[in-house]
Amino acid sequence: MRLFIGCSSSNDIPHKYIIDCEKYLGELLVNNDIVFGACPSGLMGVSYRITKNHNNKVTGICPEAYKDDLLELDCDEEALTVSISDRTNKVFELSDALIFLPGGIGTVYELLTAIESKRGNEFDKPIVVYNSLGYYRRFLGFLEKMYQEQFTNEKVKDVYHISNSSYDTLKYIDEYYPKVRIK
Repeated sequence: MRLFIGCSSSNDIPHKYIIDCEKYLGELLVNNDIVFGACPSGLMGVSYRITKNHNNKVTGICPEAYKDDLLELDCDEEALTVSISDRTNKVFELSDALIFLPGGIGTVYELLTAIESKRGNEFDKPIVVYNSLGYYRRFLGFLEKMYQEQFTNEKVKDVYHISNSSYDTLKYIDEYYPKVRIK
């Protein structure tokens, strides 16, 4: 299976997230390939190295603005896109499931784009948010506020899954089936 791993490219994040995500990815990527944003640093670099250590395939998709990152990687497949939004669309297209680890603006952009794209019936793939050490607690609280105050239909929750372990993530993906569409 080809898993998109959306996550931080920063090396400056708290080390506790690197340790936790290394364990999570080490279990998640034993038998899976990755599609990712083609960056050798941060959690992206961790996912790349773990996938390579398991001798699984890596697909790196990079926008023109960051093309030099590809020079530091040994991807099995590479794609260069014109823009960030083109890269996001390409990773969604090439992936069987979308996994989001802690990250910054780019990760949140990809996560919200995935949720809205799936809600709009543009694709039907599992979306998993790995809530490493409670990283997404406030973000999920913000989404909950949208649901409670009816800015967004609460059925949007059916579009994604919150996970706290690799076992739960793999179980969700294995049992995944198309949900009823939300309008």
